[in-house]
Amino acid sequence: MTKKRLNLRRVVKTVAYFAIVVMFVACDKNNGDDDGNGNGNGGEKGVVINGVRWATCNVGAKGTFVTKPEDYGNYYTWTEAKNACPSGWRLPTKTEIESLINTTYVTSEWTTLNDTTGRRFTDKTTGNNIFLPAAGFYNPNPGYGMAAVGEYGIYWSSTEAGSDTAYDLWFLSAWAILANSGYDYGVFVRCVSNN
Repeated sequence: MTKKRLNLRRVVKTVAYFAIVVMFVACDKNNGDDDGNGNGNGGEKGVVINGVRWATCNVGAKGTFVTKPEDYGNYYTWTEAKNACPSGWRLPTKTEIESLINTTYVTSEWTTLNDTTGRRFTDKTTGNNIFLPAAGFYNPNPGYGMAAVGEYGIYWSSTEAGSDTAYDLWFLSAWAILANSGYDYGVFVRCVSNN
């Protein structure tokens, strides 16, 4: 009887330990100021992929990350996106997006995370990875609105492509490329670290 209680206690402790680990691993925390430094980034540490530290979750409300990698977050026009990242984070440049889709150093696969479709980008050397949900985009033209949810992922860069367009990461099930969108389109934001 005592041996069964000891085994049960071990099982309960192990389950409790893993539950706590899962709570702290999802997006390396998020919203609020959980890290206590006043920056509102919630302790997001990000992961390094091909030399760039990427946040593990999208931006939700301005200055905050969503709680899980598969959460879409909010869409932003390019002008809004330039100031959407929490303190210590910013939009990636065109060059940083190119490093994420560089197949020499990074693999990219269409996958599902908790019933959300998207792409996983994995550093070939370290195994570090991020999941970007295929959240679609907002088309501001009359009669359109949200489009391609679950089919496309589009994420802003900080780099202008033309007088009214900016570069962005586009992906779907078959590929991931650098493209560009009009400033007034609603596109999602995945930040990179300032450091």
